[in-house]
Amino acid sequence: MTSALPTCGELLLALSLGTALLSCLAAIGGGRWRRISRLAALLAALAALGSAAMLFALFLGNHFEVAYVMGYSSKSLPLLYKISAFWAGQQGSFLLWLAFHAAASLVLLRQKNIGSATLGVFLLLEAVLAMLTLAKSPFELAADVPVDGAGMNPLLMDPWMAIHPPILFLGYALLAVPLACSAGALLTRTPAASWLSTARHWTLVAWSFLGAGIFIGAYWAYKVLGWGGFWGWDPVENSSLVPWLLACALLHLLAMARTRPGVLPVAHLASLFTYAFVLYGTFLTRSGILGDFSVHSFAGTSIGLTLAVVNGLVVLAGLALLFVRAGDLPQTPMYDSHASRPFFVLLGMLLLVFIAAIVFVGMSMPLLTQLMGKPAAVDTNFYTKTTAPLAAVLAALMIYAFWKRWLQHRGALLAHIGTLLALLAIVTSASGTSETATLTPGETQTLAGHEVTFEGQQFEMDGSSKSYVYTVDGSRAAAQTKLKPSGEDAAREPAILRGLAGDLYLAPTPPEDDREELLLKRGRMQMDDLFAYRYEDVTMEPEGDHLRVTADVAITDGETVEHAAPVILATDTGGKSEPISIMDGKKRLRLTGVSGDQGAIRLEILPSIEELASQPVRLQFSTKPFIWVLFLGAAFVTIGGFLSARED
Repeated sequence: MTSALPTCGELLLALSLGTALLSCLAAIGGGRWRRISRLAALLAALAALGSAAMLFALFLGNHFEVAYVMGYSSKSLPLLYKISAFWAGQQGSFLLWLAFHAAASLVLLRQKNIGSATLGVFLLLEAVLAMLTLAKSPFELAADVPVDGAGMNPLLMDPWMAIHPPILFLGYALLAVPLACSAGALLTRTPAASWLSTARHWTLVAWSFLGAGIFIGAYWAYKVLGWGGFWGWDPVENSSLVPWLLACALLHLLAMARTRPGVLPVAHLASLFTYAFVLYGTFLTRSGILGDFSVHSFAGTSIGLTLAVVNGLVVLAGLALLFVRAGDLPQTPMYDSHASRPFFVLLGMLLLVFIAAIVFVGMSMPLLTQLMGKPAAVDTNFYTKTTAPLAAVLAALMIYAFWKRWLQHRGALLAHIGTLLALLAIVTSASGTSETATLTPGETQTLAGHEVTFEGQQFEMDGSSKSYVYTVDGSRAAAQTKLKPSGEDAAREPAILRGLAGDLYLAPTPPEDDREELLLKRGRMQMDDLFAYRYEDVTMEPEGDHLRVTADVAITDGETVEHAAPVILATDTGGKSEPISIMDGKKRLRLTGVSGDQGAIRLEILPSIEELASQPVRLQFSTKPFIWVLFLGAAFVTIGGFLSARED
């Protein structure tokens, strides 16, 4: 029986959209409409948060009648990942973004210095998010209701990945506040002194959360094999980096504008484009354009075009408002001389904008080239060769700022120290060596100056994972591979030996999956290189929510005959089966299908565990000098940002 929760969730989304729009319209009226605007904003926030609570309840209650829950959860999924499945897909991530935006509006409602115009702009952006969430609703019902869900991608089943997206989206949501403050001030001709501090405080918090999300994602990429180390210049990674760089420029500009009114027009521009690039990055990752160029983009959907239109309208509206109010903005110089502190700060921010522009061009190349006929992406060398000189100059400016003692606040000092440490670690870690070798179990080779012995593969008893075990200079290191029920690789993690001088990084490449498929007709025999197989019979019986399908397969080596009973636990949407050992463990077989008339079965013949364990394995062995300094620097940057928000 279908629950009422999906309907309630969708109705709350619609209520959030309607009341957010009402709050915007009431804000225009001003005066006696102010109370109505604030009440409508409160109702919009509660409705959005209520909708998010409904989706959580659907996941925790295993409501697989909802297509989104069915696609990302299952009954056996651990609680942590049932919760994180909320934002594992496109629909849930939009609702998460909306919920954070709504929570921020509740905080804004409690701040007395937030004017009606600022609140109205913020609620307009909230209405846009509610509209986008409704356009691709997470509460849509599935055409067929399965007894169990598809489960989560094993790559996403990592504690760091469980917290990475929500922290990112919290940063995205909070970056709407400085834009709303800027637009609200322009609409009402509010003096700069009354909104700059508020905007900078929210920018610092947003920048810190967004940075924390990026750094956590980088660490997760580092510890999961195949994602380009800690940073692969993947377009989806870059889509978060660009607004973070622009937010960094924005918070410096907002601070300068307090004492240098001539910086105010640039600060207005920065607040607009920082949020615009949040929307642009969201469009790029959800339009399907990056499907062939990114390891973690979403498939293309119709919402991509909607996002492009929304992004264009936000930019055009912001530029039009700034153009209309340009005459009201100060025209005083932004700095007094080229030796002054304001000049060097502005120069640093210009470098950040240049870096952001380079990254923007690189990540947009699939879109730009697609418009010309054939989509293509830039090589990672494009980013390193173009941004490295700018980053070096930026580091020199920060060192000069330390020498001049321009950084007085603890938070700013810590954040800038962290940035320098991170830049230094990027250079030192890149100086590491990397060698590749193929090792058989028990073999020892010297790689990058270290004695490496391959001890072999170890398999968990329940078949959930296996490990490639090595000894490096006497220390044990095990790279783990999560396995599907079929025995195929699902997700890999390298082995990392950490030390004060840096990390030793062991990334084995699994041997080719040597499995053979046989289609057996009832009573007929087929052979492989060792044995002959004959399909005798099949039985089917209910088992809980599944149908237990058991085949009777006779196996012979020419002298003895053995009967095996491979099993599929079948559901409406597929089935699960695990390999079983045959002929004293010489091989394994797995039942993968049964014909509708039960006249034929499909089997997979797999090597034995012993044979797999004895296979040679290719290893990439790398040294990462002082890589821990990078993550220490990232922590300093984040903590410094939060300290600055507290001190500001």
